[in-house]
Amino acid sequence: MVFYGVLLLLTPTYSGLAKGRLPVEISTRGAKFADDMDQQAKLAVAAIDRLEQATAYLAEELGTANEEIKRLQEGLVTTGD
Repeated sequence: MVFYGVLLLLTPTYSGLAKGRLPVEISTRGAKFADDMDQQAKLAVAAIDRLEQATAYLAEELGTANEEIKRLQEGLVTTGD
């Protein structure tokens, strides 16, 4: 417990003095720095962009499929008369 307590104090002290940056979060997994958080935000934005592109593609394909279904239904009604 003393070991983890020392690490809890040593990590931000070392990072602050040696590297000039402080952690934004300290947990049982370790310290997270702003650079790590920025990278995670960039990955999230990229994932959102990919989902938006996939949604647009699927919406377009759905419109095409609905038009084809409508044409098929009209053809069945026309030949059924």
